[in-house]
Amino acid sequence: MQVREARTEDIAGMQDVAERSLSASYSHFVDEEVIEHAVEEWYSNENLESEFQSRGMLFLVALEGGDVVGFSQSDMLPDVPEGNILWLHVDPDHRGEGVGTALLGRTQEELKEKEVEKLMGLVLADNEEGNQFYEEHGFTKVSERTAEIGDQTYTENVYAETEEAVLELREYEDRTLYINRAESSRGSKAPFFAVFTDEDAENRYGYFCSNCESFDNSMDSMERIQCNDCDNKRKAARWDAAYL
Repeated sequence: MQVREARTEDIAGMQDVAERSLSASYSHFVDEEVIEHAVEEWYSNENLESEFQSRGMLFLVALEGGDVVGFSQSDMLPDVPEGNILWLHVDPDHRGEGVGTALLGRTQEELKEKEVEKLMGLVLADNEEGNQFYEEHGFTKVSERTAEIGDQTYTENVYAETEEAVLELREYEDRTLYINRAESSRGSKAPFFAVFTDEDAENRYGYFCSNCESFDNSMDSMERIQCNDCDNKRKAARWDAAYL
């Protein structure tokens, strides 16, 4: 098995693996129509070709006999030594053969070479196999967040190579807020970090823009975040209203 960075000629194989992987892992609680729409949006030729060239995005493919049998999609937050594994897809026919482990290991190596010190993995709580994978590979659940899929709300678990959430206390408008540095999203200018009203990181307040250090952010119906002070923007790369 070979693991390398994805190329344009891998796109068709990646699209096939993504659809089969998502259907195998999520079809028992997510409608197939939603999954098909998500694949069309996330993994279109145009979108993948653009993402391949995007600064801070890493796609790796696992090849067996020249065929794509799995791939990972990760991002690196600009100017912050953190990265997120957004997706790790393995063809259902090749699960249990070490494909996921090989992709994870290569992802860790590549991001460490790029000076990423902390790596997070994202997976829906209902995906038992995905959660077990991270736990078996030394990751610890550090927080949760919500994901809107169709008309349903699901819990998404955040795993990290750390044992607890990294909270930073800030005072804002006569109240105490807690910035969770372990739950971040890539922005156009700088990362957004999740903000909570309690030190247990259970009650969500919103987001913190690290570009201008503002709590004044807005979110549209597609769950895209925009800082109202510096125009820093986050375009969702996972489940949101854009793919339903």
